[in-house]
Amino acid sequence: MIRTGQWRRWWLVAGLALVLGGCGFHLQTGATIPPTLTGLRVIGSGSAGGSLAEAVHRELQRDGNKATPDGPQLQIDNAYVSQRMISISPGSGVAQEFLSTLHAEFSVIGSDQKVLLTAQPLLVENSFSYNSATPLGTNEQQVAVQRLLMEQGARQILRQVLNSPSFRQQAP
Repeated sequence: MIRTGQWRRWWLVAGLALVLGGCGFHLQTGATIPPTLTGLRVIGSGSAGGSLAEAVHRELQRDGNKATPDGPQLQIDNAYVSQRMISISPGSGVAQEFLSTLHAEFSVIGSDQKVLLTAQPLLVENSFSYNSATPLGTNEQQVAVQRLLMEQGARQILRQVLNSPSFRQQAP
């Protein structure tokens, strides 16, 4: 009886995979890059611009985009991370929880220097807890939160660019 239930679940999962694969469903990194964005280069400015540009570049590489010197340019401007306390321990008065926010603007400029996508705002937020008993762990946690912010920001930028009406119409 148990084996029959397991086989049913296996066939259900296999069937869903076939159906979803056949209807054009793509995993998170399976975005289709429109022809006008092929060879997209990423350039960032601001205190977090380099990290964010690198994260976007990695996402694009996973999708098969190879940056070219004469390709269009994704410009990330004024990228920075702010942090504020959102929770304080009532007993000790020590900060317990923080909110990290990634701010930036991005635009796309064609290889002919024509603006393909005007400046769009980016705002990504993540909270994390602080444990005063393990300050080293907190530093590692803060680095992980920063990395997560950049990855989420990169995905959000690409989602907004690829869903922009000016590029959506050109997709194959």
